[in-house]
Amino acid sequence: MRTSVVWICVAMVVLVGAVGPVAAQSESDAMAEANRKLEEIVAEVNDFVGDVRFDEADVESLIELWPEFDELESLLDDGDDEELVDFDAVMADPDYRRWASSHGLDAEDWLRKSTRITMTLYREQMLQSMATAPQQYQQQMQMIEQQREQVGEETYLEMKAMLEASAAFAERMSETAGGFPQATAEEKAALNAHRDELMALMMTDDGEDDYGYDEYGYDDEYDE
Repeated sequence: MRTSVVWICVAMVVLVGAVGPVAAQSESDAMAEANRKLEEIVAEVNDFVGDVRFDEADVESLIELWPEFDELESLLDDGDDEELVDFDAVMADPDYRRWASSHGLDAEDWLRKSTRITMTLYREQMLQSMATAPQQYQQQMQMIEQQREQVGEETYLEMKAMLEASAAFAERMSETAGGFPQATAEEKAALNAHRDELMALMMTDDGEDDYGYDEYGYDDEYDE
């Protein structure tokens, strides 16, 4: 199972993807479950991070060691996707502890600070992305209104209901994502000094993140 500061952000895929129209009203249970899982991940991240704070040296350490740590996490992956966050498993893994020791790191302190760095940045990026949702909602609603006569009243009402459900879900998920650690003023300064480097590490060479979403937060499914 992937448990690093990179892979726990799989929850954010659910958040971003929620902006697209919901397939059917019957998926309300699935949406509630998605939000519940994100709430659990937020709680686990906050519990693990605790009261630790990072500085610029910690950010530089994460950037320097990111490739090695990501490769190590690939080796540790057991293929179990049921548990998205399991910090205890990482901390107890002898390979991780040997890796941390080989770099003169306090294994728990480094992972906690690295998690906080990554999640504060993800929180910022996702909330910024979600800030555009109201405008997109209005644009999509205008399109639906323009198609009203063409598609018929029944289809129009269905499309409108789906869009409204999607907007409500996105808002709820955005509020949940806001519970991830928020950077202090000092931490923001450290992030800003290396923001481009950090974002480059979080994105693949083709401009997509590790989950197939482009730098604007959407995959092709929602470009239509």
